Amino acid sequence: MTNPYGQQQPYGQQPPQPGYGPPSGGMPAPYGQPAPYGQPPTGGFGAPGYGAPGYGGPGRDINAIKEYKGWAIGCIFLMWILAIFAIMKSNEVKTYKMQGNYAMAEQASNTTRTLCLIATIIGALGWIFAIIMIIVSITAVASIPSYCSTYSC
Repeated sequence: MTNPYGQQQPYGQQPPQPGYGPPSGGMPAPYGQPAPYGQPPTGGFGAPGYGAPGYGGPGRDINAIKEYKGWAIGCIFLMWILAIFAIMKSNEVKTYKMQGNYAMAEQASNTTRTLCLIATIIGALGWIFAIIMIIVSITAVASIPSYCSTYSC
């Protein structure tokens, strides 16, 4: 292949372009190597501007995002309608974590926790109300005079 300057270039190689060369700021450190003193690290999952915000840093564990599946299953006995939605959101947490979408995983985790908390509060209040009603009804039935107690049987 011939270029406009008359020099023969091997196939697949481009002639040198004027104005292009090595970067003026120096070469970045290779992946896995510590950056030279005074320079920020380049590339990688934990680099600023890459990946989901707040994740991948040295102090952050991706597995710290809880699924709350056990709590969601336990809420079936408290308020089953909310528990079903909580179980579905708990499954979404696992799916998002496997896809690497950690921001959505944390949001689904927070939604699962909120649904479980609401179901627990409403269910606990419902159980307390039911127990009080049972006690009141037993007391009311015991205070009603029966036929046999009024007349000799």
